[in-house]
Amino acid sequence: MKRKPDFLLVLMVAFGVAVLVTLMTPMAANDTVAAPASELQAGVIILE
Repeated sequence: MKRKPDFLLVLMVAFGVAVLVTLMTPMAANDTVAAPASELQAGVIILE
């Protein structure tokens, strides 16, 4: 019965690390990643 709390602790640590990674990812993301590559993707209509 000694192994069960250890396994639960490992699961809790893994969950905590996953939550931290999820929260830190948007802060580390660059603004240029989400920027549209062209005027068509941005929805800009150019009338010539």
